Amino acid sequence: MTSKSGKKFVFTTLAGGFVMWVVAGIWHNLIMASLYEQVHARHEGIGILLIAYFILAMFMAYLYPLGFKGKNTVKDGLRLGVVVGLLWVFPHGLAMAGAHGESILYVAKNSLWHMVEQGIGGIVVAVTYNRM
Repeated sequence: MTSKSGKKFVFTTLAGGFVMWVVAGIWHNLIMASLYEQVHARHEGIGILLIAYFILAMFMAYLYPLGFKGKNTVKDGLRLGVVVGLLWVFPHGLAMAGAHGESILYVAKNSLWHMVEQGIGGIVVAVTYNRM
């Protein structure tokens, strides 16, 4: 990895991770706080969540040029984020539904939300990557 590509990778990771963390905080802690409280899904470790989103964005920044980069930056970034969001949340949600009796409807809603959330992150990753 060259110095320029390393900087691109790091900056893309930081931008995508930070934006997803902010979007997640607004959604989970403000807009839908009562829903997540009903299912006992608390988001209290904001520092750990930030690290998790940086790790997720790092994977997205790595995957974007390998198989998602095309001619339409926004569409390609959205596609990346939707795929990553689905793969990140849906299987785990199903496992928790089976193991702990969580609602399948909740799993579906949460998975759909994460496809949106990571879709936004994917757009940020793609735009940042292509502008650097």
